[in-house]
Amino acid sequence: MKRFIITILLFLLPLLTKAIDYNRIVGGRAASLGRTAIADQSVWSVHNNPSGIALLKGWSFGLYYENQWMLKETAFKSGSLTASIPKVGCFGLSVNQFGSSQYNESSFGLAYARSFGPYLQMGLRVDYLLLHFGEGYPNRGAFDFALGVQSQVTEKLRLGACRTHPIMSRWKTLNEDQLPIVMRLGLSYQLTQTFVGQVDVERDSSRDGVRIGAGFEYQLFNRFWMRVGVQHNPDMLSFGIGYRLGWLKIDISAQMHQMLGAVVMGGGER
Repeated sequence: MKRFIITILLFLLPLLTKAIDYNRIVGGRAASLGRTAIADQSVWSVHNNPSGIALLKGWSFGLYYENQWMLKETAFKSGSLTASIPKVGCFGLSVNQFGSSQYNESSFGLAYARSFGPYLQMGLRVDYLLLHFGEGYPNRGAFDFALGVQSQVTEKLRLGACRTHPIMSRWKTLNEDQLPIVMRLGLSYQLTQTFVGQVDVERDSSRDGVRIGAGFEYQLFNRFWMRVGVQHNPDMLSFGIGYRLGWLKIDISAQMHQMLGAVVMGGGER
């Protein structure tokens, strides 16, 4: 009976939860801003656009948890770590895990980024992707790559681009399933000293159309931020808050899917 249930889940889970989604935008702040992060510069850029870690100083880490549709079997966990070396660049590590003991998806990444002046930052991330199946089914693995660039065009405007799977990677299976290619473009604009707007456009070869996300962040006072966002394909509304407590920054966000309901997300970073 367990084998039958697992087999059904293997066919239905990708349709219900967009499983095998190694390219999701990660981080509590990004989630509340309509899943926009390609022009960000933070510890979560290790996952979203590796060029975004090029200007980070010292070291930082982040932890992220996402409870999809209030089911522990569809929970997503993520962690990241960055460390910069003067005159060398910034290195980053990323770990993602989705699913349960009977079916889960994991990725492990190593990133490197460097700044080539104020107008160009570049980054590369190499990933190993793993699909784990319970009840004796064979696991599947594949290597993946992501290339990213950013540019501080003006004092207020920053642009970013990231392409994942630039090499035609395939799962190590008899069918040699093709991994999708994802291209993202993003911008971040500092409207005022306390008000920021962000927009991302995404093209995923495994989906029809494009995904568009937009969000606004307002710094209410020195340690507190309020955020709101929207995205299309799929259509979602999002909102969240951020609070800095000493060396720790805590971001909590929520999304409302048009059909499936709420997704609750939270994260912390140094």
